[in-house]
Amino acid sequence: MTVSIVLELKQPAFVWLDLVQPTREELLDVAQRFGLHPTSVKDCLDPEHLPKFEPFEGHTFIIIRAYDQQADPASSTVQELTRKIAIFYGSTFLITIHRTEQPWLAALQAKYQSNGAARLPQGREGPQPQVLSHLLNSALDTYLRPMEAIEVRLDEFEERMFSGEDLAGREFASDLRAIHVLKRQVTLIKRLLWRMLDVVQRVTPSTGRGVPLFRDVQENVESYHFFADELLDDANTLLNVQLALASHRTGEVVRVLTVFSVFFLPLTFIVGIYGMNFDFMPELRQRWGYPAVMVLMAMVTLAIYLWFRHRGWLRR
Repeated sequence: MTVSIVLELKQPAFVWLDLVQPTREELLDVAQRFGLHPTSVKDCLDPEHLPKFEPFEGHTFIIIRAYDQQADPASSTVQELTRKIAIFYGSTFLITIHRTEQPWLAALQAKYQSNGAARLPQGREGPQPQVLSHLLNSALDTYLRPMEAIEVRLDEFEERMFSGEDLAGREFASDLRAIHVLKRQVTLIKRLLWRMLDVVQRVTPSTGRGVPLFRDVQENVESYHFFADELLDDANTLLNVQLALASHRTGEVVRVLTVFSVFFLPLTFIVGIYGMNFDFMPELRQRWGYPAVMVLMAMVTLAIYLWFRHRGWLRR
């Protein structure tokens, strides 16, 4: 386990501890030192836990999930896309617990370690509301760039879709699969942001100087959630349009095959009649019988073509 003191103040008394990849025994030692509830310590060890809020006597336990900047672009599960941060906080302490180093959190810690304490409020409430609100805002900001990247990719798919070029079967399937992955990612982001919104709403105090800080965090969550909702609508629209275009292409193929079948159906009928083995078919023995039937077949084909052209069924 790596333990670092990010921030420590004497007046008012406050400490921010950051724990990276602690064992169960090490967590229990920290819990005994700060009076943390054992059930919340158990939740810290679960890497798949979703955002939650749980108040206890003397402290509060929350779980948030930040977007993993090193996540595989093809990831489509909560565990692959995000990393969990467990947070314990009280009036005099704040403890962050996570399994791996995270750049956004390291940047925030460096900001406070480099003379960040001088800008913290010194009132009765202490620096805890400001530090916690900055922590929540920084975690939320990790979702912005991935959503902007998803927006760019969706725009590229849309331009390619309406560019007029006919995609081959493999290219079409690849685009469809890529849009589906983006849709799953946006769905997960939207679900996590909704849970984060619930956490922020419950963290926000009813009175005090921390209220504007947490209201700002709440506004950020709502704006990101709205952004994710728009992206999800765009992804669903692209999927529906893509499937509609596939259906249209299939219809075009069926239309061509239908046209050919209509041309050959009467010809097949005529050939079938003259393929019957009747003794009394006088035109079979006439010199003009064969060319007359061929001319009849050509006239039938021409009549069908002119009729189709008049109806506009041969136009693209």
